[in-house]
Amino acid sequence: MKILIDEGMSTYRYPTGIGLHAINLYNHLKNITNCSITDYTYFKYFPKGFRKLSIDAYINLVHPYRNYNIIHYQNNFVPFTEGKSKKVVTIHDLGVFLYPKTVPFVYIEYNRHSVKNALKRADGIITPSQSVKNEILNMFGKKYEDKIFVSYDGIRDIFFTAIPKIEQLNKYKLKPYSYYFFLGSLSKRKNTGFLLKSFIKAKKEKILAKDTLLVLGGYKWWGSSEFEELINEDNGILSLGYIDDEDIPALYGYSRAFIFPSIYEGFGMPIIEAMSQKVPIIISNIPTSIELNIRHNNQMKVFDLNNEDSFLSTLREVEINNEDIRKNLNYGDLSLYNYENIAKEHLNIYKILS
Repeated sequence: MKILIDEGMSTYRYPTGIGLHAINLYNHLKNITNCSITDYTYFKYFPKGFRKLSIDAYINLVHPYRNYNIIHYQNNFVPFTEGKSKKVVTIHDLGVFLYPKTVPFVYIEYNRHSVKNALKRADGIITPSQSVKNEILNMFGKKYEDKIFVSYDGIRDIFFTAIPKIEQLNKYKLKPYSYYFFLGSLSKRKNTGFLLKSFIKAKKEKILAKDTLLVLGGYKWWGSSEFEELINEDNGILSLGYIDDEDIPALYGYSRAFIFPSIYEGFGMPIIEAMSQKVPIIISNIPTSIELNIRHNNQMKVFDLNNEDSFLSTLREVEINNEDIRKNLNYGDLSLYNYENIAKEHLNIYKILS
């Protein structure tokens, strides 16, 4: 079987969720089948606003001439042209339909159009959670049910092999268990503004010690201008920007807890990354996070989305009982997210569709 992973995110210097998923899926698929991955790095020289449309136009041109059993498109877009290859697409989430105020207008229009067309054009659709599959069926109808397959995202090999060391915190001038950790884009959708304001209030109300820090990992994205003035050392908030892979396990593992207050997710990769480092986790009660919590023995601490009192109460519980919570954590089997297993799941789906 010949597979092509159409990655589409290689124009980014530092790939994030979708790009990392595509690269890791390819790296493990190539060990068990004939698998290739596209390289669109030359498109990085195109103007940023024009880049994605240019890649889409190019894909439409070349699709009829690509000779694979399966071409797996990774980011909603599926070409309208036909060829010998079956088309598979991963629809990662429906955020542009459900929470449009958390993303830019142009992003909304492009992705709404892409998702609607992908549902019609694809021979098979993969979602990273049952929640996203349910959202598709509720929004677009049961007629797509037979061609939708659920395969959870994975986590990079380093989270299974890394041995976090306290010394790795030194470059960030951090002490073990002196901080809470967040990883993701600093944006509206990740609810970063709510997190910052709630953290500052928690310190004012002495729920947290005066020297407790909130450490943010990730770049600023849409909506960050609304809260970026809160990110400063006077508020006990430290922003690290992009973090090298080798440091991330230590930053998870030596935090008092990982906080994921997101408004909406298609999966929530940082949650399972944090699980792998056996750290307490605080989540908002959105469907995908609850789905993961149920799947992993309801070990996470849950607060009501955008409810500051609920968040502060949850934070107080984690702060007071941190040692006991950490000692009794049991997230269960995380090998489900090893990309070796994720690749096998995808290969089985490809075989059904071919």
